[in-house]
Amino acid sequence: METSRLSICNKVTAEAQGVAATGFPLEVFPDKVQEIILSMVNYENFKVEYLATAMLSAASSALGGTYRVRVKSTWLTNAALYIIMVGRPGLGKTPPLDAAYRPLKQQDLVKFEKFQQEMELYQRQAKETKGETGMEKPVLSRTIVSDFTPEALMVAHSNTPRGITIFSDEIMGMFNSANRYNSGQLIEQLLTAWSGGALDVIRVSNSTPIHIETPCINIIGTTQTKRIHELLSKGYEENGFLDRLLFVLPKIQKQTRWSIDGGNKDYAKAESVKEKWRAIIGKILALDFQEVSSTNNPIPHTLNKTPDADSTLFDWVNKSIDETNAIEDDALVESRPMKAPMHIARLALILQALRYACDEGDMTCVSKWAIDGAIKLWEYYEDCYQRIRVFVAKDAFDESIHKMLALLPTKFETCKAVEQGKALDICERTVKESLKKLVNAKLLKKTSHGHYQKMDATQEETIAKEEVSPKAETSPEEETIVNEEPTPQEEKCNN
Repeated sequence: METSRLSICNKVTAEAQGVAATGFPLEVFPDKVQEIILSMVNYENFKVEYLATAMLSAASSALGGTYRVRVKSTWLTNAALYIIMVGRPGLGKTPPLDAAYRPLKQQDLVKFEKFQQEMELYQRQAKETKGETGMEKPVLSRTIVSDFTPEALMVAHSNTPRGITIFSDEIMGMFNSANRYNSGQLIEQLLTAWSGGALDVIRVSNSTPIHIETPCINIIGTTQTKRIHELLSKGYEENGFLDRLLFVLPKIQKQTRWSIDGGNKDYAKAESVKEKWRAIIGKILALDFQEVSSTNNPIPHTLNKTPDADSTLFDWVNKSIDETNAIEDDALVESRPMKAPMHIARLALILQALRYACDEGDMTCVSKWAIDGAIKLWEYYEDCYQRIRVFVAKDAFDESIHKMLALLPTKFETCKAVEQGKALDICERTVKESLKKLVNAKLLKKTSHGHYQKMDATQEETIAKEEVSPKAETSPEEETIVNEEPTPQEEKCNN
């Protein structure tokens, strides 16, 4: 009865706060978590998309590698997520991230203070006994890592077998320096970790090699819309790293006006809500590995999906497979949908853990409720990714090309584009080159040879109008012009 009443209250509050307009599927969370999110949005003026996503990431960090879910057969995965929250300057990306991670930061602070005390004692003993302390040298265990080298990251993970989280307020800075001195070492480590492969670090500077059998690394960071083009121009699409990232880009790029509820008089209420979140994270942190092997490697629990959850996921995946199989041109096949089952399984595992922490479920299996919610979340994050691609692409083309595209119908042929281009003094060669780039940029879809279709005409355009971002870099592949063999109809049009 209490859950039903809370559910009704959440729906009313969500409607009053305009959550539906954001497109974010808040209903996928347990009722108690929805209540916390809506209250914090009210008291702190947070954007619901940022806060809810940051809380998913924090829950994943708390769970670490203690549990895995069976995707299919022997295919297992933990709950690690790589997330980037995108928005214009001043939109309020960092405060909700800090609020969601505060319980984990507090835990790390306690661990750090304990480490300092133990190190002080160790150094005192070493001084008094001239090095023969009879004690093991203390190591710092922490979940959140912000400033690091690739080698230091692996040391941090080795000291914290449960898992670590890369936490970056401006994540583009991390990516820009990732390969500067390390020949891609960090990105390679992150690719391996996401796929569940073991990590090994052997360096002369380390007396003992590092081996992490079941890595669990989360990434959460923010960046501005005017910098997101940098990520798409680094070759991360080619090596598959981009496919492993989830993006958040609010549809409404406006700051939320301050509410009087966020004043001093409601400080106690706001703290009470945060305490509820601390309790939920605390319950997830209390979960542990199934056991530790004889070689000191932690062994995670493995959760199966319920039969109806399996059926739901398999039906969704098979539909995606059928759509991919229907594509005849290999150049049009995208790799990103191939990672969807892994993303959905991870999101479902996190939702199941949150449901357990809210006393609404258990950790014996992953339910259909969790899979249904995970699919909705994936589809929301994928929509964000596609809107980001559109946003970046819009800035990569001349105004004349945008005008040509606007004048063309939703479905058109090459000859029609060439004809429209001539009317705008755009030569045929440039039109055909632009069509290929527009397809790569996801502004067009090539349905068959010489036939195109515009992508969703309702894609968000307010960002492009409100901001002027740097020009996106053009890859060498895009600069190469490959002449398309004209169809008989096109030859007729061109003549």
